[in-house]
Formats: sequence, C-alpha cells, structure tokens
Amino acid sequence: MKNFVISVIAVLFLSLTCQGSIDSFIVNRYRQIVKLIETGNAKELSKLIAYPVKRENPLPDITSAAEFVSYYKILFDKVFKDQLKQYNDNIIFQHNGDYGLVGGGLNGEIWINEKGKIIAINYSSAEEQQLKQALKAKIKKEMHPDVKDWKENRLVARSEKLLIRIDETEKGVRYSCWSKGKKMIDQPDIVLYNGIEEMHGSQGGWSWTFKSGDWTYVVDNVQICGDTEECGLFLRLLLKGQDHSVIKLREIK
Repeated sequence: MKNFVISVIAVLFLSLTCQGSIDSFIVNRYRQIVKLIETGNAKELSKLIAYPVKRENPLPDITSAAEFVSYYKILFDKVFKDQLKQYNDNIIFQHNGDYGLVGGGLNGEIWINEKGKIIAINYSSAEEQQLKQALKAKIKKEMHPDVKDWKENRLVARSEKLLIRIDETEKGVRYSCWSKGKKMIDQPDIVLYNGIEEMHGSQGGWSWTFKSGDWTYVVDNVQICGDTEECGLFLRLLLKGQDHSVIKLREIK
C-alpha cells in the first residue's frame, strides 16, 4: 500500500525504542543479510524472507523466492548497496519484536522478525520507481474519466459484491466503489472525497474514513488483533454513527 511506506516509516521511527543489547542471533543474521546483498547472492537471500514482500502500489508484491531472485537487481541497486556500507551492529533497533536498521544513513530500509526472516524492504530504487510510474499510466488509461486522476493509490480491494479503490488525489483522499460486474472503466457507483487516513498506532494497520450524509464508510485494515477473525481488511458502514454492517474485503491492488 504506502506509497505511503514513507509515511509509515516516519511514524514508526518516532516510536522506536533502542534496546541496550540485541540478541546475537539477530546481529549475526543481519551480518549475513548485508553480506548476501553486497555479494549479490539473491538465491541465498531469497531463503531468508517471509513472503510476500510488499511493494508500493500499484506494483505487485513479491510472493515467492523465484520472483525475488528475478526482481533482485531492481530491488537492490548500487545506491542502496552504497548505503549499506554504513552498516554496523549498533544501528539495529528493536520495535515490537521486530528489528530494523535505523541510523548511520539507514532509515528502516530493512526489517526482520525474531526468527531472522526479512518482513519488510522499504527501499525503492530509481528503476522500480520508473516501473511504478509506467504501471500507473497504464492503469489510468483503463479507468473511468471521473476517477482516472490520482497521485498515489492506497488500496484496491474486492468483496463478493464490491470493487473498491482508495486514492490520494489533488482533492484529498478519495473512495471509489463499483458494484458487482462492473470494472474500473465503468462509472463508479459511489465517489467520496475528503477521507481521513489514520494509522493504528506503531504496530501497523490503517483506516480510511469517508462521510456521505448520515452514512460513514470506514475501510479498516486491522493487523493486530486478539482473534484472527478480527484481523484483515473490512468495510464498516455506519448510519448516524451507529454500526450498520461489516463487509470483509480482499486486497488485490
């Protein structure tokens, strides 16, 4: 989703807590990761990743080791490898059980979990940004004129009966919705502007809130929950501030 990745990271860093010491397993794993990137060993590095690797919308996520190896040279360019030369063990930070590289010129470009698996790559090379812009242009040509103008896409999702987009536009955050059977080239059934975008604390998750008369539309991306049924992507409809219905969504970009 973002890309608001930059926004996510900026907020996340504000809440980072530096630990007095980092487990030797994590330190050694980061040394291994840095070495593999420096030497261009994409095949071995692909074994140390918790898939999927999220990419900025509308770029597709990396869902397998084979895709990672194929995409490796786009993902890690010379600019990033030069940044990585500033790595040292003291810039590993722990946050909510995960570990990121923050400091010495690095700003959370890589995060791993307690098992030593890479869970986020927040760096985006110039070549990847070119691919992103080309894909954005292609998608806009396939959209209805009413909604083809947007700066960044936040989300594309489906339910059994709905197709939903959330975009950042010149007029603010926009919600567009098509009913079952329609495509984005068709005129949307609902278009709402002036959405409010909120992050669910430092552990991730987002919500987007839109209003239309007595109705409130909340697209809720819940990443931390006590019950697995409560996690995921939802469209919550409220009438005059009271819960009306909840629709489960599936992110499709």
